[in-house]
Amino acid sequence: MIDAIKTFLVKIKDQGHVLPLIHQADIQVNLHCDQQIIQLNIKNGGILFLQNLDGQQVKYEISGSPTAMKQLFEGTERLRVLEQQGQLKASTPLRTTLLLESIFFLTKAQNS
Repeated sequence: MIDAIKTFLVKIKDQGHVLPLIHQADIQVNLHCDQQIIQLNIKNGGILFLQNLDGQQVKYEISGSPTAMKQLFEGTERLRVLEQQGQLKASTPLRTTLLLESIFFLTKAQNS
């Protein structure tokens, strides 16, 4: 999952059309995958990923398999589709889900 995140972070900087989506956003989401927790922070037009969190609680959470997380970060599948298929579980409001889905899908971190 770390490699997919690094690729995503590099790619989103090249995608100027995606940045207005996060300009006013203030979202913290824990991503759970294979006993690993990574926190996604979107604030003031920037995106950060934090590892090795010591008990930091956030309101929202997305959990699932490494394959599903990779698809999400690469923009090859939409968040709600992965959730409907049972590959991911998202505990986020619909508005947050749609925003995250748009960010990942529009970034298309994979060079295809």
